[in-house]
Amino acid sequence: MTDTITHAQPDTSASRASRDERFRFTAAVRHQRYARIMLDGAPGSGTTYTALALATSIGNRVAVIDTQRGKAKAYADAFPFDACPPLAYCSPSTLITALAHCADQGYDTVVIATLSHFWSGPGGVLEQVDRAAKRGASGSWSGWREVRPIERHMLDALLGYPGHVVVTVRDKLEYLAEPDDTGRITRRIVGLAPVGRDGMEYDWDIVATMDHSHTLVVVKAPTDDLSGCIEQKPGARFAARIKAWLAEGEPLQPPSDLALEALQPGMSFDDLADLMNRVRLRQAEGHPLLLPDGSGTTLGAHITKRGNELRRDN
Repeated sequence: MTDTITHAQPDTSASRASRDERFRFTAAVRHQRYARIMLDGAPGSGTTYTALALATSIGNRVAVIDTQRGKAKAYADAFPFDACPPLAYCSPSTLITALAHCADQGYDTVVIATLSHFWSGPGGVLEQVDRAAKRGASGSWSGWREVRPIERHMLDALLGYPGHVVVTVRDKLEYLAEPDDTGRITRRIVGLAPVGRDGMEYDWDIVATMDHSHTLVVVKAPTDDLSGCIEQKPGARFAARIKAWLAEGEPLQPPSDLALEALQPGMSFDDLADLMNRVRLRQAEGHPLLLPDGSGTTLGAHITKRGNELRRDN
C-alpha cells in the first residue's frame, strides 16, 4: 500500500473579482504615451538646442520654461515656441504653477531649460532644505523631512503633465588637461553626472547625454531601436523615431474632465472620495491643476486638500 497525496486543482472557470478597483487585474493594454525626455551635458554640448529640436518635431504647440536668463530665445529664429519671462526664483512650487499654466493654455509640449535650477538654483530644493534645517531642531534631517514631500509633488507634476516634457539637466564638471596635435596643452570640459536628485534618471523614459561635439548618446530608452543610439546633432529624424514609439497603442484619454470636476464647488466628502478613486484609476494624480487664484497644484493634491478641509470642518 502506498500513500498518495492529491492536490485539489484550482477552479479556473471564472476569476474572482477584487473588492478594490485598484487591484482588479485585467489584461494589459499598450497605450500611447507622452514623451518624457531628459538631456544632460556640459556647457556647449547643445542640450537646449537639441531639446527644442526634439520638442518642436514631436509636438505642435511648444512652451519653454526658461531658468537661464532667456537663453532659449536665442534659438527663436530656428524653432517655433512660446516662452514665459525667464524664472529668477526656481522653487518647486514655481515649477508646479508654471506647468499648471502650460496645461491650462493647452500646450502639448513643454521644454524646461534647465531642470537643475529647481534642484540647486535660487529657491531650489537644496536651498529649501537649508532654510527648513535652520527652523528645525535636527539639522539637515528635519530639512529633508519637510522638503522631500514638496520635491515629490514637483516630480508628480512633471511626470503627470498632459503632454510631452523635455528637460535639460546640467552636468557636474571636470577640466581635463590634454595635449593637442602640436603638443600644446589644452583644457577640455567633461560632464561627470547630472546635477539633480540621485537616481532621477529612473523617472524618465529616455535619458541621453551630450558632449562638446554635439553628439547624443542614449543611456536609457524603452526600445532596442533607441537604447544605446548615437546621434550626431540630433533633430527631426531622431525625433521621428521617438514619435513612432509614442504613437503605438490605444489612444490616450487626457484627464481634463476630472480636472474640471475637481474645481466644482459644493462637493461632499463622498464625492471627493469617488473622484479620487477615478483619478487614481486613470493615474492622473500628478496632473498639473491651475487654481482660480492663479497658483498651481496637482489634481491629487487638490482633492486631498479639499477632503482634509471637509474632514476638519466636520
